[in-house]
Amino acid sequence: MQTRWVGKKVDLNQLCEWAEDFFKDKGFVTKKYESRGEHTILCTPQRVKNIKKTIKVRIFGEPNDFVIEFKAGESARRSIWLGMLTKSIGGGYFILRGSKLHEALEGLEKEFWAYMQDKVADWGRSTEHS
Repeated sequence: MQTRWVGKKVDLNQLCEWAEDFFKDKGFVTKKYESRGEHTILCTPQRVKNIKKTIKVRIFGEPNDFVIEFKAGESARRSIWLGMLTKSIGGGYFILRGSKLHEALEGLEKEFWAYMQDKVADWGRSTEHS
């Protein structure tokens, strides 16, 4: 999923730091890359229950018009699909595993968007007073 913000004049480096902090606080190890105005954060779970795959966050654009993209969950869909194909020979395990992963990722993504929304709003409030 991706969200676009316009008219916020946010420091994208700071925004990237906030996103990285969010995942570190949740027990992920992060790696940050920057190229041509695009920030990419790869978040690998270390101490996270039900999430075993890397999550990718991209931040790109300009301070006044930027996009944050959250990519995860492809493995959950694959696991559910595999479970459906193999259901007659015990594929229920894959369906259950995929469902738990999907649920965990959905919850994490919801928290991430709420956190980023708050940070962008806080930035706007702090720049209004300066």
